[in-house]
Amino acid sequence: MANTTRIVTLLSDFGLRDHYVAAMKGVLLNLNPGLTLVDISHQIPPQDVFTGAFTLWQAYGCFPAGTIHVAVVDPGVGTARRAIILSAGAQWFVAPDNGILSYIFDREESWAAYEITADHYFRKPVSSTFHGRDVFAPVAGWLSHDIPADKFGPQLTDPVLLKLPVLTRVKDALIQAAVLAIDGFGNIVTNLKPEDLPVYSAPGTRSCRILAAQKEIAGFYRTFSEGKPGEIFVVPGSSGYLEIVMRQGSAAAALNLAPGALIGVILN
Repeated sequence: MANTTRIVTLLSDFGLRDHYVAAMKGVLLNLNPGLTLVDISHQIPPQDVFTGAFTLWQAYGCFPAGTIHVAVVDPGVGTARRAIILSAGAQWFVAPDNGILSYIFDREESWAAYEITADHYFRKPVSSTFHGRDVFAPVAGWLSHDIPADKFGPQLTDPVLLKLPVLTRVKDALIQAAVLAIDGFGNIVTNLKPEDLPVYSAPGTRSCRILAAQKEIAGFYRTFSEGKPGEIFVVPGSSGYLEIVMRQGSAAAALNLAPGALIGVILN
């Protein structure tokens, strides 16, 4: 079996203290020593599928066609939850069917998904607590040799999807938004885009305030340096969404907000 040059990314909630990530990489390289392995993150909060889904979504579009993404945030490991292969956006995804691919399904117009049932591709014996090593890594390794996806199992048309937050305009002057993610700096990524607020899309027409954790935020800037030390304010983030940040501090810690929390926007 010839080596196939391919990029495989890894995302998990395993952290870096234990052997889990290295074991997955060892399985992959045993099956295909020619692989280039890239870590997206292994610091997803434990069992936080929502944050895992957001993190994968933000990263996958930066990779070339043919990349295989292995995403393992798997609180249902060992249960009847399905394992899937997804082809979308000219890339491949191998993951538990628990919603971690929700943003991919939501953003890509066309896709094909397959339930992984062909256990002869698994590492044996299969642990009931470590499918990252025994199921997902070996499937990705075999997939990197261009084995057709339908060889791993039947087509799947009803993937598990998370309920992704959407903006709700309650009134002309009130918008309900939500927190999508908290980054390592404590910046709060919202599902508001700059075009949603006149302060960015049409400066000088309407002012606004954000209500988050019973605190009003009225500073809307373009860069971090415009805020004062300790000030909580809003900037357009690299993800394309508005972020609530604190200069020289953690906005998430100050406001005690987590992914999924609701926030409000009052348009004046």
